[in-house]
Amino acid sequence: MTLADLLRETLEEDSQDVWENERTPTPVRRFGVRLHTAGLSIRETVAILDLLGVDRSHGAVWNWVHTLSEAQSDPPTASPSRVAVDEK
Repeated sequence: MTLADLLRETLEEDSQDVWENERTPTPVRRFGVRLHTAGLSIRETVAILDLLGVDRSHGAVWNWVHTLSEAQSDPPTASPSRVAVDEK
């Protein structure tokens, strides 16, 4: 997936404001979180945002990632949660 595709998908999503009183627009924060979840480090994410003209610290991006992860519900678990395997 190219950077342009990732940015386009991020901007096309519905805005879910889990952040309040932030100076960075929600699409930019969401894009930063998606970059990080795609495998980039926090500092690499900050470097890409800086190339796009968004000057934020790695601490701010770290807060975005953790704020969003706390706002998401845990994925459902399968029932039963244990499976027995008989090996022969």
